[in-house]
Amino acid sequence: MKKTNNLTQIKSATVTLLIPLYILTTFTTSSAEVPKTAVIHYASDPGVRLLLGATDSMVAKPGQRMQQYKDAVGVPGSKKSLSRLSLPNPTHNKIGALVQAGPAPVSSVYTFPCKVSGSVYFGWRKQGGSCSHGLWVVPVASQLHSSKVPSLASKNTHNATASKNLLQAQAATDLVRYYCSTVTTSKIGEWITSAGLPSLETACQESTQKCEETTGSKCLVASLGDWSVNDPNLAVSMQCGSNQSSVISARTRQGNGSLIDRLLLEITQMSQAIRGINCTASIYHPNEVIVSPSNDELTLIQTNNNGGNVEINVLVGSVNIVSVGRTSGFKVDKGFRYALGENKPTPLDCDRIFQSQPVQEFLDTANWPQEVAGELQSYRSGFCKSRERPPNNGGGPVIWIDPFGGGGGGGRQTTPGVGAQ
Repeated sequence: MKKTNNLTQIKSATVTLLIPLYILTTFTTSSAEVPKTAVIHYASDPGVRLLLGATDSMVAKPGQRMQQYKDAVGVPGSKKSLSRLSLPNPTHNKIGALVQAGPAPVSSVYTFPCKVSGSVYFGWRKQGGSCSHGLWVVPVASQLHSSKVPSLASKNTHNATASKNLLQAQAATDLVRYYCSTVTTSKIGEWITSAGLPSLETACQESTQKCEETTGSKCLVASLGDWSVNDPNLAVSMQCGSNQSSVISARTRQGNGSLIDRLLLEITQMSQAIRGINCTASIYHPNEVIVSPSNDELTLIQTNNNGGNVEINVLVGSVNIVSVGRTSGFKVDKGFRYALGENKPTPLDCDRIFQSQPVQEFLDTANWPQEVAGELQSYRSGFCKSRERPPNNGGGPVIWIDPFGGGGGGGRQTTPGVGAQ
């Protein structure tokens, strides 16, 4: 099957419940670029699947690449299943991010270009990093594309309902709209966002063309995505580089996906008013978070799924996390875990996490291309340290991630005798 870099795969957005809102947040000026490809370096077993387009599924193997929007690598929940990938950054001629999905009790998925679920280790930085504009962390789906590829035994059954499923899929596709933000590669800091278009290819072509015609400079795709016009709850944000530190926020009283075009236009005008630099749009749901490095230091996080709730464990560096409940974003330093919906981060037992098998697998230079050996050493030396453990005074627990009772990356356990940090 022929693959291209056009990012044309059409999928429907997840429908959830709540009220839409939008924000404009200002950040330190930086360049951001969506990766053009993801490369598989390791797949532990035949259960690790490469999912291409709407119907193609195959055993994941080293050397395979993902290049279309929403291609994915799925790792089943088990003690040993995992996959490692890298996201090259051609503009900076280097690897822009390292990804390790699994092992964990639940399925873990990396979805191209910048989305993960389950237990995924993701290492990157702001300048020159892939997905530096933001990594979408979403809950684990109840089924990992289980309906994509029917088994041979059920082929006849699927054939009998193929027409009905096709019509349903087409109806869902007709409700999907796409957006794409592009930024200049020069120091001008100009940007363009196109939204509400019927395909991602069209959105990115329009945004890139307008950006390059306006600036006379080459422009790169910095963020992209889709939404459903029937979605009753979406958040829309715009992240900009600026010398200002103010946060502008606004909230609609009620609305749905049909209002996204207008909301994007409004926050575009707001960002232009403060002369925002390299602004990029993001659209997300209330059960998702967007994570990005808070500075240009190497950053390593582990995502986690706890009872369907998203968790972020910051192991190296620090991150900015944006969610529907924290629309202005907030910083989480290394050594802390943030769970969606909680008021404040909780300390991690970093020393035990560092010794766990998944972390040691990630930090092993033999598991990655030679060019990232220096970065892996920096991840190792910059890994968080466990804090002093005072007597228990009724405060919050220190968290150790141990899904299988012996080092791993998916569940959580309270360490006795630990007070507030």
